[in-house]
Amino acid sequence: MSMEHKAFIFDTVGFNKELREIIIAAGITNDTGSLKSFITENMGKVRSIYTGELLNAGWEEELENGGVQELSDFAMTIYYSQEEDLGLYYAWDSLIETLQVTSTRFHPEYYILGRALESGAFRLDPGGMGMGFVYAEDIPFICNELIHLKRNFIINGLPPSNDVIYETSIEELIEAYDELIRIYEEANLVKCGLLMTF
Repeated sequence: MSMEHKAFIFDTVGFNKELREIIIAAGITNDTGSLKSFITENMGKVRSIYTGELLNAGWEEELENGGVQELSDFAMTIYYSQEEDLGLYYAWDSLIETLQVTSTRFHPEYYILGRALESGAFRLDPGGMGMGFVYAEDIPFICNELIHLKRNFIINGLPPSNDVIYETSIEELIEAYDELIRIYEEANLVKCGLLMTF
């Protein structure tokens, strides 16, 4: 069975400005000190990835291993709401297949999976199932592009391809495509990016 796709409105601008380089440095060196400092300095804004509650002074007792991935996961809660999952659930892979036979500005996987944060041998992936970001500066263009592509689908039908075998019905695919547009419209409305994961 396919993995369940999750998507969250995410403040990629704030993340890139305040936390991105801290995570990369910690990942490369495997030194968690700067991440712990970031969490402590932002007490009252960082939430538990396990309970969703704001952290308090004894927050380190919640850690399972205290590694870079887990601490990064905690630190990133400043930039999104864990309760507001807008994901595509199980239709995401069929959407990627559709976009792969369509002319798009970005690589088709970027629209659904985002772009991984990585440097050298380090790759941010707290859940171990994949994580990526769609950056705020790309959201307006992608939103308009997806709406334009939908108009083409309505006029011309889904793009034919001998290589693509749709695992979902056309109706489910169109419904998932509408959901994808809605995700981007919501991000565009609040001028944020997206966090995509499983």
